[in-house]
Amino acid sequence: MSSVAWEYEVVTVNRAGIERAQPLVLASEPQPGTLVTLDGRDWLVDAVEEGETARVVAKPARYRLRLRHPDGLEELGAFRRMRAGSPRLGHSFTTTEDGVPVSWEVIEEAFAHDEQDEPFLDLVAERDYGEAEGDLPDHELEHALGGSAEGSDTAGDWIAEATRSGLSVELVALEPDEAPDWEEARRYIEALSLDTIADDLLELCGVDTSSGEATWLETVQARLREDLDAFSADVEGDHDEIEEWDFHDGRVFASVGSVADESDPDRGHGWMCRLLDAGALGAAGFARVRKPELEGLD
Repeated sequence: MSSVAWEYEVVTVNRAGIERAQPLVLASEPQPGTLVTLDGRDWLVDAVEEGETARVVAKPARYRLRLRHPDGLEELGAFRRMRAGSPRLGHSFTTTEDGVPVSWEVIEEAFAHDEQDEPFLDLVAERDYGEAEGDLPDHELEHALGGSAEGSDTAGDWIAEATRSGLSVELVALEPDEAPDWEEARRYIEALSLDTIADDLLELCGVDTSSGEATWLETVQARLREDLDAFSADVEGDHDEIEEWDFHDGRVFASVGSVADESDPDRGHGWMCRLLDAGALGAAGFARVRKPELEGLD
């Protein structure tokens, strides 16, 4: 059987508001809400415009979990950036209620827009009672924080406020008794090469990609060094930009912001997003979490 290839011009609009057009060949016809991967990043198709050359408009992929409780009440999560391992239809995960783990499954997935008309995937999860069989999947940290962390009222209120405001949340964690290895993160940044840096990260770091490549790597490394200095000072200091909670003997750190904040050099959400995307926080020992690798989560 012969396969059909669909050829499009895809226009991506990144978090810095920069548009880029490039050819795209897909195995199936895209629709609003289709996920596509370009330059190592997930994008969400926002519109398909017909013409002599079909044009696809895509924006950074985001999702939001909606927990539908057995009594009909719904609990909204904050917006999260779509990454490998992010939940999709059929995904199972665990939260904690009254100190007891309970299991959920994503049973609906819909394309939606927030109040700022930005696209996202609206994921509805319902209880699947997997805990009754002893079958507990990974934790969904955002919702677990509402009832299992020291200072959980503060964490829950903070996430709820971000949700009401339509802002995105990023979460990272440290293993119990682990301290950040800032020097390893700095060595990692110095060892970066241009071919390991995605186009999206280049632009978030302030690179003018219409200019020659000679200064691109230097610009990215300078931005990441400043981000790391600001992030570490805030984490070790007054937490003006980065929130911190204890969770099962480990530590969880969070930032909140808008799409525009992801390219802002002065916002903690920008520091967190750029350092995560570059891999520098991973080098320092932080794990990006939706399902954290922390001891004692079960």
